[in-house]
Amino acid sequence: MVTNSVRGRRRWISVAGLLWAFGSIGAGFTGELEMSPPRQVVRIGDLNLNDSRGIAAAYVRLLWAAERVCPFTDSSDHWLKVSSEPCVMRAVSQAVDTIGSPELSAYMHAQPLFRLRPAQATAHR
Repeated sequence: MVTNSVRGRRRWISVAGLLWAFGSIGAGFTGELEMSPPRQVVRIGDLNLNDSRGIAAAYVRLLWAAERVCPFTDSSDHWLKVSSEPCVMRAVSQAVDTIGSPELSAYMHAQPLFRLRPAQATAHR
């Protein structure tokens, strides 16, 4: 007996990253095809979002996809890598909002990437 309401249905989420120069790239080509942000399809239909392991696996998949579509996430330059964090956070947050699971949202907010760092807290004062 299958008790997982997600199983049996094909579910996927598209994670979109924002390109830094997106506005300036398209601005000079009036009448050209509009560019869309890169996307990565994330399949979560095999996961039980009522279970902590399923929630963790979904988050890891979404994070992995966001790191593929956001620029500089794999840079060896520390500052470039840090500068990619807002894009990753935005992409994961939008995907989690689309899924609509309160448990997944709570899990996401408990992760180190989404916690307010002490340096950021003092910089905003």
